[in-house]
Amino acid sequence: MATLLLACTLVTANPWADAVILFDSGIGGSPGYDQPETTLGPPATMTGHGTQWPTVVSPFSPAWMPDQIVSIGAGGALILGFDEPIKDDPVNAHGIDFIIFGNPACVDGAYPTGVCDGFFGGDGGTVSVSSNGVDWIEVPDAQADAPWPTLAWLDAGPYDEMPGTSATDPTRGMDPAILPSDAIGLNWSELLTIYDTSAGGVGIDLQPLGLDEVMWIRIDVSDDALLAVEIDAVVDAGPFHQSDLSGDGVVGVDDLLMLLAAWGSTSSPADLNNDGIVSVDDLLMLLVDWT
Repeated sequence: MATLLLACTLVTANPWADAVILFDSGIGGSPGYDQPETTLGPPATMTGHGTQWPTVVSPFSPAWMPDQIVSIGAGGALILGFDEPIKDDPVNAHGIDFIIFGNPACVDGAYPTGVCDGFFGGDGGTVSVSSNGVDWIEVPDAQADAPWPTLAWLDAGPYDEMPGTSATDPTRGMDPAILPSDAIGLNWSELLTIYDTSAGGVGIDLQPLGLDEVMWIRIDVSDDALLAVEIDAVVDAGPFHQSDLSGDGVVGVDDLLMLLAAWGSTSSPADLNNDGIVSVDDLLMLLVDWT
């Protein structure tokens, strides 16, 4: 087992986790998937970069690269911190206050057309929250690595090699009235309809816990777990434009200038489509979000 303490804060205001407080890899985690800092930032939108299988991230093609997900084995744990509190906000879509993105996937019953024939890869993990980093409250009936699988693009197919131009909203929770079992048998267009612009993930509402806000999210894997838990990102739910690089609430000239200043960078919040470089694709996304 290995334990890592890390403090890492992003530059601009955003809804992503800001710091890894603790990482215990546990026993039986996937070799090489031991970089907890991959959970800081938005969920992946493209995967397989640098391999012969590059694709969009979709319910049929989840994030799987070592620089996109971290693996937590039996007895392991991950604690993530936020610079600003995650608040219980009934204005959020469906009352969801934060969202955990793992790497479950749909089984394609009609490959490559994208017909959901069940799910695989969602391996559990209990979720706890804290407002002070000392006292923890477990979220009942919540599994960190579970459906819904991540959907990155509204205008790309389930296995497209190029990103779309219309991104889903990773801060918008799925409708809890729609169960993953309701997706079985649905084709691609029907799946897009039930996602309703959300990027998926496991949505959690703080209201039933009686908490006004939390600052830390903890994911634990039981000592007797047979499968490791994989985590991509944890996101504070609510209205947010990823293209708002300046964090001022609008997408405009300031954000455009920040993107241009980061042009060609391989590590920047201006890499809006998360493909590893700030380029014309990111510029087009920013222009679509222009307010």
